[in-house]
Amino acid sequence: ACPHRAPQPPLQDGNDPDPYVKTYLLPDPQKTTKRKTKVARKTCNPTYNEMLVYDGIPRGDLEQRELRLSVLSEEGFWENILLGEVGIRLRDLDLAQEKMGWFALGSRGHGTL
Repeated sequence: ACPHRAPQPPLQDGNDPDPYVKTYLLPDPQKTTKRKTKVARKTCNPTYNEMLVYDGIPRGDLEQRELRLSVLSEEGFWENILLGEVGIRLRDLDLAQEKMGWFALGSRGHGTL
């Protein structure tokens, strides 16, 4: 597994977020590829060490997909704030090798998920 470090700015109220990472392999209309990390409490600099395993998906199919990685803050039972996200085209990676690297997080707009 490779570590993923996802720095976030404080929330609008000035408090540190409770961040976690959610991933999907897109397209995924049934959301069967969803994975989530544990929540890191009150930090702008969480570090995650998670291995993503997708059994049963042929490599040729994987290479046609995008790994959508979203960083959110757990803010309540129904409301989670999107802190940033990135799409990683798997055809750009050597899937036979471990990948370590930095990916810049962007946003798709303000609001909650």
